[in-house]
Amino acid sequence: MSMAAHGTDGMEEMVDVVDSEDRVVGTAPRKGIHKTSIVHRSVHVFLICPDGRIWLERRADTTDTFPGYYNSSAAGHVRSGESYLQGAEREAEEELGIPGLRLVQRHKLTASDATSMEFVAFFTATSDARPRAHEDAKSLEAFTVNRIESMIREGKRFTPIFLALFEWYRSNPV
Repeated sequence: MSMAAHGTDGMEEMVDVVDSEDRVVGTAPRKGIHKTSIVHRSVHVFLICPDGRIWLERRADTTDTFPGYYNSSAAGHVRSGESYLQGAEREAEEELGIPGLRLVQRHKLTASDATSMEFVAFFTATSDARPRAHEDAKSLEAFTVNRIESMIREGKRFTPIFLALFEWYRSNPV
């Protein structure tokens, strides 16, 4: 997730608090939200190469959740007032350095303990542009679906949300 806990204007970044039906019921600071049981929203993006490889971020060892784990190409919280698509577009541009990706929402996970109390909208985009790793990433590398499956079997560490989305992705080809 990018920009730490502050927005571009230096103000503390706020997220929408939602109910069990994903309806906005308030706002809360993003910082520390995972230390609570507040239900909120996030987005995950798989950037897919024309040959089918998926770009995976390896989270920095200094991140507050899942340090060093593999994760989606881009992911982050939806800011207060943003739609899922707006949040995905912002995260993709901030984290991958590629503006104007044609994002398609493919799935949505319901908020639960397994998703860190996040409703998660899942988007994909196909592009031959080479993304850049953002400052909060240890690395960014493209892998085939078969290689990702092997990495999972080998015990490489992946975020729980990535694993849920990857399982859905494998079972629901375009």
